[in-house]
Amino acid sequence: MKLYKVQEVAKIAGVSVRTLHHYDSIGLMKPSNIGTNRYRYYNDEDLKLLQHILFFKEIGFSLKKIQEIVAGGFDPDFALTQHIDLLNQKKERLEKLVENAELTRHEVQGTRTLTNEERFAAFSIKKVDDNIKKYTEPEPVEETIQVDEATAAAAESASATMEPAAEPAVDVKTVEAVAGSTAEQQEEAEASTPVATIPAEEPKPEKEEEDLEEINREGNRIYSTVSGLMHLPPDSSEVQTEMQAYYRLLDRFYECTPQMFRGLGELYASDSRFASNIDQHGEGLSKYLKEAMYIFAEELQHA
Repeated sequence: MKLYKVQEVAKIAGVSVRTLHHYDSIGLMKPSNIGTNRYRYYNDEDLKLLQHILFFKEIGFSLKKIQEIVAGGFDPDFALTQHIDLLNQKKERLEKLVENAELTRHEVQGTRTLTNEERFAAFSIKKVDDNIKKYTEPEPVEETIQVDEATAAAAESASATMEPAAEPAVDVKTVEAVAGSTAEQQEEAEASTPVATIPAEEPKPEKEEEDLEEINREGNRIYSTVSGLMHLPPDSSEVQTEMQAYYRLLDRFYECTPQMFRGLGELYASDSRFASNIDQHGEGLSKYLKEAMYIFAEELQHA
């Protein structure tokens, strides 16, 4: 069976290498083989899964919803039937919007007049949503897809808000300022096709609400754990295991890139508002965390 390097898969699918690394890190699509040189290798079955992931993304599913579907395994034939149905719905909506825009242009040009009902008719067509039941609860004649809720890992993008004190550890505007752009904007610079959007990016569905109490609890657990490991070098396996957990925690809200993760570490150490919060878990933790995050980001970027 032919194996493909990550760069080859990125070129074939029109996504960025960073996107494939991200899908690997969150367990959505892992390569079938890791070489002794630590290179990722994908086979044809992996590419078939990637095609389904891109279909889901094109329809408008969040990564979290896609993970829920993929986690328990799904029937590709049934999934394709649903892809076709939802894409046809999306096509119908887009065609109506184009027709509406053309009619409105005629009105602007003075060749016809629209009623207010006509003006908004196309917008009344229901948008295709990420109704996971379309994939997990088929008609009785079809095979039911089982979804293990516990295996649905972190997914789409925004930043975590751990609160060891009054000030949040991370907020959305801060992450955007550090990163300079969203993950998808960065990926557009790396690949000719926008990530998981074929052929053009459309507004993402509204982000899933997360249990902030759970997020805060996990963030504080990581801070406390790392504080207790500060006697070890920041590149130790124990510390880096916590950095992986922290990276995945951020990924629940934001498609966190290695650059972004590294930038956040820099911010924690240099901004007194963040440093004072983090250092409540241990004196000097913010600077130690910066080093540990930097090491993890470098390792991830070159993996």
